[in-house]
Amino acid sequence: MQALPRQFLITFAAMGAILAYLPVLLEQRLGSTAQAGIVLSTTGLAIILTPVIMTALADTKLQSRSIMAVLFGVSAITCVWQAMSHSFVGLLVSHTVFAFFFWPLAALQDGLVFAANQEATRLGQTETPYHRVRVFGTIGFAIPLAGLYFLIGQGTDVTIALWLGGAVCVLGLFNALTLPHIGLGQARRARFKEINDGDNPLSRIPTFAAARVLFRGSALLFCICLFVAHVGNSAYYGFYSIYLTKTVGFTESWVGPITMLGVVLELGVMTAVGLMTAKFGLKWLIVGGLGFMVVRFALLGAFPNQHVAVWTQILHGSTVVAIYVVPPIYLNALAGDHFRSSIQGLYAMTVFGPSRIVGNILGGELAEHSLPQMFIIFSGTTLLAVIGLAFTMRLPKETIEEPRNVPPMVEGD
Repeated sequence: MQALPRQFLITFAAMGAILAYLPVLLEQRLGSTAQAGIVLSTTGLAIILTPVIMTALADTKLQSRSIMAVLFGVSAITCVWQAMSHSFVGLLVSHTVFAFFFWPLAALQDGLVFAANQEATRLGQTETPYHRVRVFGTIGFAIPLAGLYFLIGQGTDVTIALWLGGAVCVLGLFNALTLPHIGLGQARRARFKEINDGDNPLSRIPTFAAARVLFRGSALLFCICLFVAHVGNSAYYGFYSIYLTKTVGFTESWVGPITMLGVVLELGVMTAVGLMTAKFGLKWLIVGGLGFMVVRFALLGAFPNQHVAVWTQILHGSTVVAIYVVPPIYLNALAGDHFRSSIQGLYAMTVFGPSRIVGNILGGELAEHSLPQMFIIFSGTTLLAVIGLAFTMRLPKETIEEPRNVPPMVEGD
């Protein structure tokens, strides 16, 4: 396996280990879904602040792989810190530090895939479609869930999820050092200077160049609709495991297998992204996927029982494609060579991050009263996003990402 697919596998394995059980652990230690929501909302604050900085550094000063190695190392330490914290303040601070170092990894990885593809084109090689790399993230997310099912099912405390996540982050540190080396230095900075108008100093900053593209016309409307969709999605990820244990009566050990069921079914959808894009187009891929999210939330809210909780996982793959796969492809089609990473970071700062804060805090308050009611409300808000995208989304011609040839991606030195 090449370094970039392996990196996606490792990063998402860390997510799978930590995210599925962290809400359960927080609810156990704090005894309040509202306080758990506050702790989880710090992820949004981190996404607002750090990805845009890290991706700007990757576009101008430093190698992505060097930044990612440092981020993984600190993430491993903060996983241990969270595992050893029991008070609200301790969990709030430790999770905040973890989030500030872990969540920039996603934007950096996405930017590195697209930058590597651009470099391959420049060298006369062929590109590797984004979804063919991203599918390894799906595989990685599922792997720790299987192990945690057996461990927790045999009586191991859910804290083991954080210890496992920390161990996976250590693997990520070492693998980051093997990632592709994408040329920066004087040549790329000179090219960036040529592309931008020299009268405005801000135009030479990749983040500002990205903002000029992202925050106008149909791209701005796309961001608004995705913000609304991400609010509901954040609440789902924050409180679905609590819904399984507190509302419909599954034991903690079943959180992993039920989550893994959705991830396994996601694999089939992920591998078919290229075919579905060719048949339906990216616009209807995202509109349809968010439409399935509306149905999923409505069913969870209207019929809170174990059968519905499990069978709605069938819709998981389509919603993941709509929320996490189509947006990076769309953003890359808008990007110039000089801000491919920065546009991913800017999107994380303005859409993904704030929506996590709103989704987790609002979701926590709603869940304190009724988890089924929470899902009904977010089904309605997501429906508004679906309607908005159906009428306003416009796609650049470059968004179809099928390769012209498929050679192996060149790895770093």
